[in-house]
Amino acid sequence: MVDLANKILKSIDKFSLNLTNKIILTEAATGNYVVTPIIIACSGAKKVYAFTKASKYGSIEEVKRQTYELAKYLDVESKIEIITDLSNVPLKSIDVLTNTGFLRPINKEIIDQLSPNCVIPLMWETWEFRDSDLDLEVCIEKGIKVYGTNEDNEKLKTKEYIGYMVLNFLLDLKHTPLSSKVLVLGCDYFTVYTEQVLKNNCYYYKIISDYNDKINIDNYDCIVLLEHHKQDLLIGRKGAFIDINTINEHVDVIHICGNVDFSNAKFNFIPKYPASFGYMSYTVDYMGKQVVTDLHTAGLKVSEGMMKANKMNLEKKEYKIFMEKNYPAMSFKDERYW
Repeated sequence: MVDLANKILKSIDKFSLNLTNKIILTEAATGNYVVTPIIIACSGAKKVYAFTKASKYGSIEEVKRQTYELAKYLDVESKIEIITDLSNVPLKSIDVLTNTGFLRPINKEIIDQLSPNCVIPLMWETWEFRDSDLDLEVCIEKGIKVYGTNEDNEKLKTKEYIGYMVLNFLLDLKHTPLSSKVLVLGCDYFTVYTEQVLKNNCYYYKIISDYNDKINIDNYDCIVLLEHHKQDLLIGRKGAFIDINTINEHVDVIHICGNVDFSNAKFNFIPKYPASFGYMSYTVDYMGKQVVTDLHTAGLKVSEGMMKANKMNLEKKEYKIFMEKNYPAMSFKDERYW
């Protein structure tokens, strides 16, 4: 607990996060994701509503135990109220609503009850946005700003951890540098960081992001899947880029993200239950508590920026420039959302 508390305070200091007197609605969760309401409370917030549900990651009782234990240690327990029913939250008074797990989907019913001055930090990059998570069109109609987090910000560099995560899995599976041949299928957003790590560690590798032409996979010891953009079936049966029956039983397949069908596979793959397309089997929280703490603190810093921009009555391009110049923010490509 002491270690995690120190990481939270370190991250708040790194991003100079200041949420003084704000009322914020976020989620309460377990494990590495317990930090979000604590970060908010330690940054000066007046009130933190933390919504939770029972899940495969922990019961409501366990969420409460982990959250309040850490909050008590940091002397912010009185600021946090864990709730299981949003009807208990005065949504009109909320300054920030985070786009985090248990709060999704953030739909019209919720957005209509928010103040136009409320801001919604996406908490990740805008290209990762899913329509099923948040109704952006209703936000536009209401005048509510939504900005993502620039994970390449010099204080963050979250995507670089993807490469280290892949390296960690390779070593765990005994695929060592200088002797192992690795095939990587994925989008440039992720493979560029993985390539840096593979190259620096003397792996023989090939990276593919275009799935039109079939390839010979006989010489590879491991296949890494990092596709978050294209919905092509990477490994499977009919119509797949790689036919499942052509993969040698001694090959390991590491699934980070991508569309696959491993039914009746003879080869080893991790994890046992790969995430469906659009979701990730492993996220950077796998690499430790500081990564998630920094990512969520940066997302909250974006919300601080949006509130300031709103007070300055900035609009459209001015708003975008202000956010991306002064905060770890990422706008949507569509200027309607600026």
